[in-house]
Order: sequence, then C-alpha cells, then structure tokens
Amino acid sequence: MGRGAKPFIHVPFGVGSTLRYHALKTADPGYALEDKMEFLEACEREGVPGSPFLRAPKFIVKHRNEEGGLGLQTFTNAACGGEWIIQHALSNSATIARLLPKVAPLSTFRLVSASRGCLLDDPKRASAEDIKVLSACFRAGREGASTDHSCIMFDVDLSRGVICKGTSNSHWYQLGITKAHRSPWATEGHTIYAHPDTGRAVAGECVPDFDQIVRLVSAAHLKLLPGVPLVGWDVALTEEAGVCLLEANLSCNFFRATFDREAYFRFLEEVLLRLEK
Repeated sequence: MGRGAKPFIHVPFGVGSTLRYHALKTADPGYALEDKMEFLEACEREGVPGSPFLRAPKFIVKHRNEEGGLGLQTFTNAACGGEWIIQHALSNSATIARLLPKVAPLSTFRLVSASRGCLLDDPKRASAEDIKVLSACFRAGREGASTDHSCIMFDVDLSRGVICKGTSNSHWYQLGITKAHRSPWATEGHTIYAHPDTGRAVAGECVPDFDQIVRLVSAAHLKLLPGVPLVGWDVALTEEAGVCLLEANLSCNFFRATFDREAYFRFLEEVLLRLEK
C-alpha cells in the first residue's frame, strides 16, 4: 500500500461491503441487475445467454387431490409486473451430470469477475481489457438437495479448466443457537478429491471449453454492468439451454475459490480511493 493512503483502507473490505459502499456513492445503474428479472431481460436485450424464462402473465399450480381451493396457488409473472420468475426446470449437461449423484440439483460454476470500468469517468467506455475473471469454483450438488447451496465446492484452475480439490460450506447454513455452538467456524483447506455421495473422483476432471465460459462472463460484465467493480456469476451447463447465466450476484463471495489476493486487494484499494476523491 502506497504512502498517503487513508487509514480505513487497511480494513480488509470484502466483496459485499465494497459493493454496498460503491453503490451508495455512485448509484451505478448496473446495480439494478441484482433484481433477477431485470438481469434476465438485460441478457435478452444484449444478446447474452441467460436462462430461458416464460412470459405468460399468470400461472396456476393445482394439487391433483386437494379440494375447496386449498391446493391451488396462483403466480403472477415477474415479466408482466408480478413477483415470480417462471421458468422451465433446467438439468445438468451430460458432462456435469456424470460427476454428480443421480438425484442432484442443477450444479453451477461460480465465477467472480472485476471491471476496471468502475475507475473511469464513463464506465461505458470500458473495453474487454478492463475485465478480468478472478476465480472459479464448481459447486457439486449433494444427493437429494434442491439447490447447489448444499454442495462440495471444488476449486477450478482458470487457465486450464481443470477441477481441483474441494471443500465444504455446510456450516454456513446451520440455523439455531445450538448449531452455532456445535458447528465449526471454518473448514480445512481444499482436501476433498471425490464426491462424498458417489465416491467418484471429481478433482482432476477437465471442463470442456472452459475458456468459452470465461469469455462469456467477461463479455457479460462488459455489456451489462461495466461500472460495477465485482460480480459473482452463476453459470450453468445445461441439456436444454447449453451454457447460460442464471444470475449476477452483486453481494457475492468467492465460495472458497483460489484467487490472487494481492491483485484483488490492490484493486479494492483503487476502487475505495476513487470513491473518496
């Protein structure tokens, strides 16, 4: 850290706190894409492959046996001013499914990218050289889970697309006072080689065309929200829609993926110092 830096810069700001401060100070329009419907519609406008969604204004879900209206739910589509995004379920591509249990959730890759466009007076002038993908991890869903929040987080080598050893984050989601006392505050480093529900090795597998995933995330950051410093992307490899973005997380974490910490903190310092001008 250079001389003359303000003292608070030494505080180890994370992604979430940095972005909240940046959003407060700049009101960058990119933060609107935290809304999942806004994000999908922006993807559609800009030609970025987002997960497909339906536009019918209203859907009814009815239980096959309940009577008296007890088994009926009505959902108004967010695409038509409602609160619910209506989508067909997506399934893991064959490449991903073979690494998972038979009954596993859609298991995604979390990539975090940084944009130096936030340091420009006009972020729309940013170029591809201003975007850098910092990290990637594969969230291998657990058997029977509904989402990949229950997963083993396998680090991914960005340069080769090779899946490395993994770790767990199950202690993040424990609820209640007793769980808080009994659960570990942290897990060991990346020590998991195989998926615990299958015994099949995951570390060492290569994700085909991973460089295309990196390019997709970089292009999305540049097109959709170049003025937002950091974005966590949920990328799915699916049977139905190919490679697509599920959402952009603007208060994200790295999910224990490896990244260049020195370069990351230098970037945060630049962002925070600019905000203090």
